[in-house]
Amino acid sequence: MDFKEFFFKHIIPFVVLFVLLLPVTVFPQNIGTTGAQFLEIPMGVRGAGMGGMFTAVADDVSTMYWNTAGLAQLTRPEIGALQAFYFANIDYGFLAAALPLQPGSTLGLSAAYDFVPSFNSTNNPSAIPGSANDLALSVGFGQTFGDHFAFGIGGKFISSNLVTYSAMGEGMDAGLLIYTKDKDWTLGLSVQNLGQLSNFSDYYVQETLPLIYRAGLAYRFNPQNPLHFLVGIDLEKPIDNDAIVDTGGELVWGNPSFALAARGGYSFNHADQDLGGTAGASVGAGIQFDGFELNYALVPFGILGDTQRFSLTYRFGTGESPPPPSKEKKVEAVEIQPQISDVQTGTLKQATFDIKPQARTDIKNWTLEITDPKGNILRTYSGKGVPPRQIAWDGKDSNGNVVTGGIFANYNLRTVDVRGQQVVASDPIFNVSKVSSREAPLLASMAMEPQVFAAPAIPESLRPVGMSGAMKIPSVSFGEKSSSLNPAFENYLDEVARLIRKYANCRVYIEGHADPDEGPERQALSISQNRADEVLRYLVEKGKVSPDNLYSRGHGSASPLDTADTEEAHGKNRRVDIVIITK
Repeated sequence: MDFKEFFFKHIIPFVVLFVLLLPVTVFPQNIGTTGAQFLEIPMGVRGAGMGGMFTAVADDVSTMYWNTAGLAQLTRPEIGALQAFYFANIDYGFLAAALPLQPGSTLGLSAAYDFVPSFNSTNNPSAIPGSANDLALSVGFGQTFGDHFAFGIGGKFISSNLVTYSAMGEGMDAGLLIYTKDKDWTLGLSVQNLGQLSNFSDYYVQETLPLIYRAGLAYRFNPQNPLHFLVGIDLEKPIDNDAIVDTGGELVWGNPSFALAARGGYSFNHADQDLGGTAGASVGAGIQFDGFELNYALVPFGILGDTQRFSLTYRFGTGESPPPPSKEKKVEAVEIQPQISDVQTGTLKQATFDIKPQARTDIKNWTLEITDPKGNILRTYSGKGVPPRQIAWDGKDSNGNVVTGGIFANYNLRTVDVRGQQVVASDPIFNVSKVSSREAPLLASMAMEPQVFAAPAIPESLRPVGMSGAMKIPSVSFGEKSSSLNPAFENYLDEVARLIRKYANCRVYIEGHADPDEGPERQALSISQNRADEVLRYLVEKGKVSPDNLYSRGHGSASPLDTADTEEAHGKNRRVDIVIITK
C-alpha cells in the first residue's frame, strides 16, 4: 500500500470522525476569560475569504498565523502585509516575512497589532478618554521530513495596553502537515497561543492566552492546470469558546506570471447565531502578477457590521523560474540531398542541406554544426531568425582541410524559439569506409531520412517545490565511443544548472555509462568516466554551478538500460544520468 492509499483509507476517515465528534464532546469552560483576545483574529486574507479555512492549505507567508509547519512549503523569500478595517473603528494589521534557508527549511518573522482609538470607559462625560493597543512579535521555523511530513514551531512576545494599564506575556505555536507526494490531499494540525499573559493590574497574576487547537483537511483539483480549484474544512477549538467548523474553497485561473482567484466560505460558529444577517459567510478575490499578489476579503458580522481586509504579498525571484515545457511537440524537417562522394578514397566532396522549418516564424536563432565521429566540431553555420532554405557544405573543416575516413561527419541542426524551446535534428551524414560502391547508394537514400527529436526537458512533475529527496532527471546521450558533449544538450544542461543553483546545499551525482559493445571493460570504464566528467565540466564552466557538491563517476558497461542488439538500444546505454539529492 503506497502512502496515498494509506492517507485516503486511514488518515482521512480518522480526521472526518474527529471533526464530527469534537464539537459535541468538548465544551468551553471559561468563555471569553483569556487575555490578548486579538490573537484570535485571523491573520490572513486568503484564509479569511475561505471562511477561516487555511490550516491544511498553509502555502503563503500568512501561515505564520494558521500553521507554522506551512513555512516549509515556501521555496522563495516573500513578504506580506495585511490591513483590516473592523467595526467600532478598530484598526488591525499584520506584517510577515519568510526566508527559505535551504530546501524544506524556512524561517518566518511576523508582527500583529491592533489599535482602538480614544474612548470613554466610564459614565462620566468629563473623564479623560483612553485607548487600547496590542502587539505580538513572532518567529517561526518550518522543516520537512521526507516526502510526506512537515513540522513547524514558533515563539511570540505579546504586549497589551489598556488605558493606563499594560500587560506582557510569551507564547508558543506548533504545527504539523501530512500530505501525499503530489500534494493533492493535505492534512494540517496546529496549536496556537500556548502561554500566559500578566494581569493588567498585577504583574504577578497570570492570565491564559487564547489557546486554539486546529485540524484541517484540503484537496486540490488539478493543481498543475491553468484552471484549478481547492476545497477544505477546518475544525477550530478555542479554549474559551465552542468549537467552530470553517469550510471554504478557492478557484484560480492563470499561471505563475498572472492569475486571478475567487474565494468563498462559511464559518459555523455558535457565537454568531445572535448576530443575524450573513454572519459566518465570507467572500474574497485575488490577483497575482510578476511576483505580487493582492487579495481582498469581505467578512460580515451581522448587526455589528462588515469587516474588510486587504493584503499585499511579494515573492522574490518569481521571474527567474524557467517556463514550463510546452506540451506541443514541434518537428523540424531536415532533408539531405544525395552526397557527392569518392568511395575509393573516402573523401566527401559536398553535402547540401535543404532545411524545411515548416513555415515557422517564431525561431529566435539557429545553428548547424558539422562534427567528426568523436564529436569535435568541424564546421559551424549559424544565424538569427528563420534559417535559410538551403545550406551547402563543401566537405571541408573550418581550416579548409578536406574531411576523410570512417563516418565522414555528423550534423546537428538546432533551432531555439522565442520561448526558449529548442528543436534538434541530428544524424550521420554518410558512411563509406565499411561499405562497397554497390551499397553506397542505399546508404545515401537512408541519409535523406534523418531522425528528428526534441531535446529533453525537465518534467514539471520533477521540479521540486521545496520538498527534500532525490530527483533523477532525463539522461544525456553520447555518440559511439565518444565523450564529447552533443551541442543538442546544451540548453537542457543550462536548465539543469538553474535547477541545481536553487538548492545551495544539494548533492549532485553525475553517473557515466557505456554500451557493452564499446570495448573491453577497462576501455568502457574510461569512456563512461570521461562522459561524466564532460557533463560536470559543462555544469561548472557554462552553468555556473559550484563544484563543491558535484560528484562524477563512471560505471563502464555494468548497467545497460537495454540489452537488445539494436542501434536504439546501444544509444540508450551511451548516457550520463544525473541524480540531485536536495536534502
